[in-house]
Amino acid sequence: MKHALPQIVELAGRGRLASVSALSVLVALGEGLGFLLLVPLLAALEPGAGTTGSSPLAGWLATRGFAPPLSVLLAAFVLVVSIRALADYARALASLDVTVRIVDGLRQRAMHALVEAEWRALSRMRQSENRALLVSTLDMGAASAEIFFTFVKTALSLAATGLAALLISPIVAMAGMVGGLVVILAYAGLRRRARELGELITERHRRIYLRLEESLDALRLVKSYGNEDWARREVAAGFSGLRAVQRQYVADTGRARVLMQVGGAALLAVLAWLALERWNYSPAVLLPLVALFARAVPQLGALQECWQQWAHAAPALVATQRMIESVEGEAEAQSDALAIAPALTHSIVLDRVTLSHRDDAGVSDITLELQAGEVLALTGPSGAGKSTLADIIGGLLAPDSGTMAIDGKLLDPAARRAWRSRVAYVHQEPLLFTGTTRENLLWADPEADDRRLIEVLQAAQASFVLDLPGGLDCDLGEGGRRLSGGERQRIVLARALLRDPALLILDEATSALDPASDAAVADAVARLRGRCTMVIIGHHGQLATIADRRLQLAAGRLQA
Repeated sequence: MKHALPQIVELAGRGRLASVSALSVLVALGEGLGFLLLVPLLAALEPGAGTTGSSPLAGWLATRGFAPPLSVLLAAFVLVVSIRALADYARALASLDVTVRIVDGLRQRAMHALVEAEWRALSRMRQSENRALLVSTLDMGAASAEIFFTFVKTALSLAATGLAALLISPIVAMAGMVGGLVVILAYAGLRRRARELGELITERHRRIYLRLEESLDALRLVKSYGNEDWARREVAAGFSGLRAVQRQYVADTGRARVLMQVGGAALLAVLAWLALERWNYSPAVLLPLVALFARAVPQLGALQECWQQWAHAAPALVATQRMIESVEGEAEAQSDALAIAPALTHSIVLDRVTLSHRDDAGVSDITLELQAGEVLALTGPSGAGKSTLADIIGGLLAPDSGTMAIDGKLLDPAARRAWRSRVAYVHQEPLLFTGTTRENLLWADPEADDRRLIEVLQAAQASFVLDLPGGLDCDLGEGGRRLSGGERQRIVLARALLRDPALLILDEATSALDPASDAAVADAVARLRGRCTMVIIGHHGQLATIADRRLQLAAGRLQA
């Protein structure tokens, strides 16, 4: 509990936690006071019974002549129960608000860390793991926060129950408390096992998410190879392993509950027999004690289960925190609000630029000058460093050594972020969001009017969308699936042009297209000559034919 607790305090806020705690205390006091009122109530029903038995509370009430009418006692009992019920209602809402604040705070922090991280770090990550973090892992974190508040409420209620029992009969109360303490200590091993199972379930959830994503992404390959059975087996095996761990946890919890209920009932029976047969307690004292202990047994069981559930769920909260801190450690330098993006009116100059990747050579000792308005083609085999070099020119990556200057001004981290606002990418896989043509275009410039949208569509040879039902407001389907690959690519190009970029990077933009779509995109790009500087990656298709100059890379070095 100690590792995840500081996160809950930090995210919830001390003030909100204090409010929830105060309401929980009020609920607990109301419950304890309700049980205490049973003593004078029963005494009023059976005059003289309140003085029988060794109850400090009964004796104190008797010596002070506390004998209000039954109607007053009943009214007080109703009032106490009403206050407790209202406090419990307010506590439930306050706990929910705090839980939501914790989970949303973690989710926003995780998303902020991801979008602010250096692209170099992001490109090494498995985005499926990030998706699992933002969805399933954080949901388990939410469960741990809810368990924490339930634990606090239950612990306070149990304390109030114990205090009420002490006021009625210290001997019986102390005997019950010793029994409860023995139970809590006896379950230490079970809580440790719950923590281990929680860590295992977190890992199993992550693996299942990865396997599901891989299987869904490979559905076309699965169908073409006739490997449907493989896909079913992979997913079934993952869930089978998860269910085995979950079943073990439920079995442990169930055994603990059975032992708690049987042991509690036995302890209650022994104490009731002693109070009645050995200590001569009257019904006015014995019945409230029985009610208190009947309430305390499930409270103790609930406390044990909360503790066990916390040990089970808390690892997800700790894993979330570690992952967020890891990504935050990869944050790129904050942009300077006063930084102005270079205009690129003269040239981009790279001087002995080197960048090494963990998995490949990256680029090494690149010296290059790219004139404003020039169309440059970068060619070479796969893994030669073409995309890495383009990402350096586009400001996504900072070189390990060497410099990059635009119009004679060196790019520092703040200027590099500002420079990206003047750069547009068109990638091999055209990415459209679920929605209309208008929504996909406005993602690049929310302030653009219809005239501007139609202008960039025409420039990208994508005005065909205007003839679709609804025109700009035609729903393109999930990921633009209503369109062909070439049509999607031309809309992506129009979206890039909406940024009015100084530099346009086309990374294998037509390598997956048929000849007709390749020609259409190449024609659209050719019409942009003179409007912006362009870097074309790849030597296949017609795009490469419009380049002013070609540079070949091999093993991260310029060859020609």
